[in-house]
Amino acid sequence: MADQRFGPNTAEVEAFLDRVRRLTPDEWERVVPSAPGIGAIPVLEVKQSPEYFRALEAATRVAKSEVFPGSETAFYDAMRTAQLVADASSFQPSTRPEPASSTVVDDERLSPDAEADAITRIMSTAYEEESWRRVMNACMIAAGALVVRPWINNKTFMELSNPFAAVVPAG
Repeated sequence: MADQRFGPNTAEVEAFLDRVRRLTPDEWERVVPSAPGIGAIPVLEVKQSPEYFRALEAATRVAKSEVFPGSETAFYDAMRTAQLVADASSFQPSTRPEPASSTVVDDERLSPDAEADAITRIMSTAYEEESWRRVMNACMIAAGALVVRPWINNKTFMELSNPFAAVVPAG
């Protein structure tokens, strides 16, 4: 299965991963608003994007059903590869210039303006980290959806690939 690492849809998965490798920071930013949250408060995220999570559950169920030999492995391998590709991107927060300090020093010598700037930097960093998690997860899920695309309905696929619709042409 070396030539078919991601199953029968390997070429489409590879094309998606290649495009993701070339996304600019601006293109990553365009993914953020469409990428549902996944993480700290699962119940809240599911309530905010129920269709997305139903689609993810359906795609996962199909992958686990062995619709082709090794479909579950291919599904999760595509997701892991997408994570590695996204990790290497210019949108990854650790590749961006870091502010001088990420904590507010409890120092009476700090002016109110300097303290406000420090708090703003901390909040900005937290927002960047949350945005990063959202696009990372969306990237992984879109790659997994491509693996099982021939076995899921078009609505399910469109739901899972939607965060990338503005920057990655449909395959």
